[in-house]
Amino acid sequence: MLQFEEIKEDTEDVKIEDTGDKETSLPKSFILVYTDDELTEGYIPELWGKLNEHDFDGDAENIDFVIYFDNLNKTCRIIMALYYSEEDLNVPGINEIAGYYRPIFEEFYNKNKPYC
Repeated sequence: MLQFEEIKEDTEDVKIEDTGDKETSLPKSFILVYTDDELTEGYIPELWGKLNEHDFDGDAENIDFVIYFDNLNKTCRIIMALYYSEEDLNVPGINEIAGYYRPIFEEFYNKNKPYC
């Protein structure tokens, strides 16, 4: 069954360089992390394909998915990464991201999960 784990702003890959007096806008990215203890490793390619083909109609510039089997916890982890452009001045906050993307992702996932 799909379980929401967390949402966070992903800042690990952001590099800040000294630009003198120039103010630099940084790209924003957010990740939503889910687990599913009923999804098996064999279903990962099929699910990954469905998720990547679907248009989630949001304002994120790009959406990527990472799905892998966590051997330690015997569950699949599903990571939805949302990327916004450096030029986008209207990047929503983390609560707005969660409020918009969580329900549409969960609805799509539950309708398209490869197991019954």
